[in-house]
Amino acid sequence: MQVLGTHNSYKRWPLPELIDLLDEHRDGWARDISYEHKPLSEQLEGLNIRQFELDVFADPAGGLYADPAGARLVDDPAVAQNQTLLQQPGLKVLHSQDIDYRSTCVTLVLCLQEIRDWSLANPTHLPIMVMIEFKDGARPDWGPVEYVVPVIFDQALLLDADKEIWQVFDRDHVITPDDVRGDYVTLEQAVLENGWPTLSASRGKILFAMDNTGRHREEYLAGAPVLENRALFVSAEPGHPAAAFIKMNDALADHARIREYVALNYLVRTRSDVPTDEARTGDTTRQTLALESGAQFVSTDYVEPSPFGSGYQVVLPDSNGVARCNPVSAPSRCKPSHFDE
Repeated sequence: MQVLGTHNSYKRWPLPELIDLLDEHRDGWARDISYEHKPLSEQLEGLNIRQFELDVFADPAGGLYADPAGARLVDDPAVAQNQTLLQQPGLKVLHSQDIDYRSTCVTLVLCLQEIRDWSLANPTHLPIMVMIEFKDGARPDWGPVEYVVPVIFDQALLLDADKEIWQVFDRDHVITPDDVRGDYVTLEQAVLENGWPTLSASRGKILFAMDNTGRHREEYLAGAPVLENRALFVSAEPGHPAAAFIKMNDALADHARIREYVALNYLVRTRSDVPTDEARTGDTTRQTLALESGAQFVSTDYVEPSPFGSGYQVVLPDSNGVARCNPVSAPSRCKPSHFDE
């Protein structure tokens, strides 16, 4: 199947007052972050989104992101409303510290609870993929903004994501790497030779994947090279023992390779627009290639019409509204009605 997802699914617009104030120091600084999404449950229910992306920052002591510099500059009421949650230890969900911190669900647990509750109320839904990006990059101060220095993720902090997932979800609510690997030696072998769980076995379930590659992925794989007892799949190229899911965001450059990998049984996520370019110009070239690539998850910031007057919007063609027959991997007998929920 092929479904739509959202990019930075939790994100809200920066306050207009903050944009205006900081434009005096760095004009146009907010151009590429001027988008937002409805709460996750509304995306699931009203917009038929079946893939999310959540950015998380480590906050083991609590309170590290409770007083954003941008919020102090404009007296943002959203921060005061979330103080209790922000002061608690645990993974926080935001795009970037201090200036793009507004979120519809400020902790990973809160985001996951929203997804879980909708899922339990709609037990025949198609499988939902949740991507988690671990963020710990420092930023140089500019203008009146003094950035908080994030906590660097080590393996223990990365595994806190697993702990928070199991804090919210029962084991049988989630499709894990162990479920897919079964008795095969590697996860890749299982995917290539046996495939993924069937649609009927996957309804009502969630699967989780790490957005990061590089250091974060290697830390997460340490001691679990085929993701034994891990909650997250990781993005790994073919040939890697943990390869099953691949993040391939550039549908322009990677169109042919995405089609190749989907045909081999890998799950792929790509993007139909980046960051606000297509939303401003109305160009649908990337969107068309993303949809035709067969990537099972096509992520956008514009499942609703662009606010920039271009008319840009991503709509899943030839579908029942939730999913369509995958243009690369679906059998000829496939019909959109097979994906009714």
